Amino acid sequence: MEEGCYHLSRLGLSNKQLALHFETTPSNVAAMIRAYESKIKNGEVNPGEVDRAFWQDVKKEAEGDVKLTFLSEKGFHHGWKSELEKLDGPALMSIYESSKDFLGADPNQKFLDYPPPKGYDPLAMDRELKKAVAVIGELLAEKWKREKGPNKRVPPNL
Repeated sequence: MEEGCYHLSRLGLSNKQLALHFETTPSNVAAMIRAYESKIKNGEVNPGEVDRAFWQDVKKEAEGDVKLTFLSEKGFHHGWKSELEKLDGPALMSIYESSKDFLGADPNQKFLDYPPPKGYDPLAMDRELKKAVAVIGELLAEKWKREKGPNKRVPPNL
């Protein structure tokens, strides 16, 4: 918990917020941060970029962001929902269609067009892409509503 409190505090969470998440008191959080800082100072631990990235991902997931695997015309990609929200409609639609087409492809045909990702598990990819298609479909529906106004209906296939 010391490491988590230390990194998450560096990412902008207050001691009060951390106390709520870790089910403790703000004073305990402050003590854990000081203890970890002492370990850094004494050379017992050496926080690196991997540690910071890990806790940044934990923070994103705790805030409701989702890491997705999706397909574009260039192959497989990993990204956060928050990153996909920044894309324009045509780019999102292209990713949506590529991912959906892959899910509908013959299992034996799937990797003739795209090489399998590292650590390939044939069932895992379908699960990940199904999750991505659902999230991207929601993003497209939201974008459609914003751009077309409240009186227009969302296309039924999203």
